[in-house]
Amino acid sequence: MKKIIFLFIVYPVFVTYNLYGQNLSKNEVFDVISKWEGKWKNSVVFEESIWVSKSFETRGITDSKLTLSNNYLEMMTHNSDETSKHIIRYDQNLKQFNRWEFKSDGSNSFWTGKWNQSKKTMTWNYVDFSNNETSGEIIEAFSSDDTIHVNIVIKDKKGDNLLRIFSKANKI
Repeated sequence: MKKIIFLFIVYPVFVTYNLYGQNLSKNEVFDVISKWEGKWKNSVVFEESIWVSKSFETRGITDSKLTLSNNYLEMMTHNSDETSKHIIRYDQNLKQFNRWEFKSDGSNSFWTGKWNQSKKTMTWNYVDFSNNETSGEIIEAFSSDDTIHVNIVIKDKKGDNLLRIFSKANKI
Protein backbone atom coordinates (compact mmCIF):
# COMPACT_ATOMS: atom_id res chain seq x y z
CA MET A 1 0.00 0.00 0.00
CA LYS A 2 2.87 2.39 0.84
CA LYS A 3 4.37 1.77 -2.59
CA ILE A 4 1.10 2.65 -4.30
CA ILE A 5 0.76 5.87 -2.30
CA PHE A 6 4.40 6.73 -2.99
CA LEU A 7 3.94 6.17 -6.74
CA PHE A 8 0.68 8.13 -6.70
CA ILE A 9 2.53 11.13 -5.21
CA VAL A 10 5.87 10.87 -7.05
CA TYR A 11 4.67 9.92 -10.54
CA PRO A 12 2.88 13.24 -11.31
CA VAL A 13 5.97 15.17 -10.16
CA PHE A 14 8.23 13.03 -12.35
CA VAL A 15 5.94 13.39 -15.38
CA THR A 16 5.66 17.16 -14.92
CA TYR A 17 9.43 17.49 -14.49
CA ASN A 18 10.10 15.60 -17.71
CA LEU A 19 7.27 17.28 -19.57
CA TYR A 20 8.58 20.78 -18.89
CA GLY A 21 12.27 19.88 -18.84
CA GLN A 22 14.33 20.17 -21.98
CA ASN A 23 16.94 17.48 -22.46
CA LEU A 24 19.56 18.92 -24.82
CA SER A 25 22.92 17.53 -25.83
CA LYS A 26 26.09 19.54 -25.22
CA ASN A 27 26.19 20.46 -28.93
CA GLU A 28 22.54 21.59 -28.92
CA VAL A 29 23.19 23.74 -25.84
CA PHE A 30 26.22 25.29 -27.55
CA ASP A 31 24.11 26.03 -30.66
CA VAL A 32 21.53 27.82 -28.52
CA ILE A 33 23.74 29.93 -26.24
CA SER A 34 26.15 30.85 -29.04
CA LYS A 35 23.26 32.71 -30.75
CA TRP A 36 23.89 35.61 -28.32
CA GLU A 37 27.65 35.64 -28.87
CA GLY A 38 29.18 38.79 -30.34
CA LYS A 39 28.68 42.54 -30.16
CA TRP A 40 25.15 43.95 -30.39
CA LYS A 41 23.65 47.44 -30.70
CA ASN A 42 20.45 47.71 -28.63
CA SER A 43 17.42 49.94 -28.91
CA VAL A 44 15.17 49.69 -25.84
CA VAL A 45 11.71 51.18 -25.22
CA PHE A 46 10.43 51.35 -21.65
CA GLU A 47 6.64 51.59 -21.69
CA GLU A 48 4.71 53.53 -19.08
CA SER A 49 4.01 51.23 -16.13
CA ILE A 50 3.97 51.24 -12.34
CA TRP A 51 7.78 51.44 -12.21
CA VAL A 52 8.14 53.78 -15.23
CA SER A 53 6.17 57.02 -14.97
CA LYS A 54 6.70 58.05 -18.61
CA SER A 55 7.70 55.99 -21.67
CA PHE A 56 11.21 56.53 -22.94
CA GLU A 57 13.78 55.01 -25.29
CA THR A 58 17.45 54.30 -24.69
CA ARG A 59 20.28 52.74 -26.65
CA GLY A 60 23.23 50.62 -25.67
CA ILE A 61 25.85 48.05 -26.57
CA THR A 62 26.08 44.41 -25.46
CA ASP A 63 29.25 42.33 -25.67
CA SER A 64 28.72 38.58 -25.28
CA LYS A 65 31.27 35.80 -25.14
CA LEU A 66 31.35 32.12 -24.32
CA THR A 67 33.51 31.27 -21.34
CA LEU A 68 34.60 28.34 -19.15
CA SER A 69 34.92 25.71 -21.89
CA ASN A 70 31.88 27.19 -23.71
CA ASN A 71 29.57 26.19 -20.85
CA TYR A 72 28.58 29.76 -19.95
CA LEU A 73 27.68 32.87 -21.89
CA GLU A 74 28.77 36.12 -20.29
CA MET A 75 27.01 39.28 -21.47
CA MET A 76 27.96 42.87 -20.56
CA THR A 77 25.39 45.53 -21.47
CA HIS A 78 26.21 49.24 -21.33
CA ASN A 79 23.78 52.11 -21.84
CA SER A 80 23.71 55.71 -20.69
CA ASP A 81 22.16 54.91 -17.30
CA GLU A 82 23.37 51.47 -16.33
CA THR A 83 25.76 48.59 -16.83
CA SER A 84 24.63 45.02 -16.33
CA LYS A 85 26.17 41.58 -16.49
CA HIS A 86 24.19 38.51 -17.50
CA ILE A 87 25.36 34.93 -17.24
CA ILE A 88 23.54 32.16 -19.10
CA ARG A 89 24.08 28.43 -18.82
CA TYR A 90 22.20 25.18 -19.29
CA ASP A 91 21.57 23.05 -16.20
CA GLN A 92 21.78 19.45 -17.39
CA ASN A 93 20.26 18.11 -14.16
CA LEU A 94 17.22 20.40 -14.18
CA LYS A 95 16.98 20.40 -17.99
CA GLN A 96 16.59 24.16 -18.21
CA PHE A 97 18.55 27.27 -19.04
CA ASN A 98 19.49 29.58 -16.15
CA ARG A 99 20.05 33.32 -16.40
CA TRP A 100 21.54 35.53 -13.72
CA GLU A 101 21.37 39.32 -14.11
CA PHE A 102 23.51 41.71 -12.07
CA LYS A 103 23.05 45.49 -12.41
CA SER A 104 25.35 48.37 -11.51
CA ASP A 105 22.82 49.60 -8.94
CA GLY A 106 23.39 46.40 -6.94
CA SER A 107 20.14 44.66 -7.90
CA ASN A 108 20.04 41.18 -9.38
CA SER A 109 17.55 38.65 -10.69
CA PHE A 110 17.38 35.00 -11.67
CA TRP A 111 15.42 33.50 -14.57
CA THR A 112 14.82 29.98 -15.92
CA GLY A 113 14.47 29.45 -19.63
CA LYS A 114 13.23 27.11 -22.29
CA TRP A 115 14.32 27.15 -25.93
CA ASN A 116 11.77 26.65 -28.70
CA GLN A 117 13.75 25.48 -31.73
CA SER A 118 10.89 25.73 -34.24
CA LYS A 119 10.05 29.34 -33.27
CA LYS A 120 13.68 30.29 -32.50
CA THR A 121 12.62 31.84 -29.21
CA MET A 122 13.89 31.67 -25.67
CA THR A 123 11.25 32.16 -22.99
CA TRP A 124 12.59 33.14 -19.58
CA ASN A 125 10.50 33.04 -16.40
CA TYR A 126 11.43 35.15 -13.39
CA VAL A 127 12.11 33.35 -10.12
CA ASP A 128 10.78 35.46 -7.24
CA PHE A 129 13.00 34.70 -4.24
CA SER A 130 11.41 37.56 -2.28
CA ASN A 131 7.98 35.87 -2.23
CA ASN A 132 6.30 39.13 -3.28
CA GLU A 133 4.31 37.15 -5.86
CA THR A 134 6.00 39.07 -8.65
CA SER A 135 6.01 37.29 -12.01
CA GLY A 136 8.07 38.05 -15.06
CA GLU A 137 8.64 36.79 -18.56
CA ILE A 138 11.27 37.59 -21.17
CA ILE A 139 10.71 36.38 -24.72
CA GLU A 140 13.72 36.66 -27.00
CA ALA A 141 12.88 35.98 -30.64
CA PHE A 142 15.70 35.50 -33.14
CA SER A 143 14.30 36.78 -36.43
CA SER A 144 17.73 36.14 -37.99
CA ASP A 145 21.29 35.43 -36.86
CA ASP A 146 21.78 39.20 -36.65
CA THR A 147 18.53 40.40 -35.00
CA ILE A 148 16.89 39.67 -31.66
CA HIS A 149 13.50 41.07 -30.63
CA VAL A 150 12.92 41.11 -26.87
CA ASN A 151 9.68 41.54 -24.93
CA ILE A 152 9.89 41.84 -21.13
CA VAL A 153 6.90 41.97 -18.80
CA ILE A 154 7.01 42.00 -15.00
CA LYS A 155 3.72 41.93 -13.08
CA ASP A 156 2.68 42.22 -9.48
CA LYS A 157 0.44 39.73 -7.69
CA LYS A 158 -2.70 41.56 -8.94
CA GLY A 159 -1.53 41.20 -12.55
CA ASP A 160 -0.70 44.88 -13.03
CA ASN A 161 2.34 45.72 -15.17
CA LEU A 162 5.25 46.76 -13.02
CA LEU A 163 7.55 46.92 -16.04
CA ARG A 164 7.11 46.49 -19.79
CA ILE A 165 10.08 46.71 -22.15
CA PHE A 166 10.44 46.19 -25.88
CA SER A 167 13.90 45.91 -27.35
CA LYS A 168 15.69 45.12 -30.58
CA ALA A 169 19.32 44.08 -30.82
CA ASN A 170 21.28 44.11 -34.07
CA LYS A 171 24.65 42.41 -34.39
CA ILE A 172 27.47 44.82 -35.15
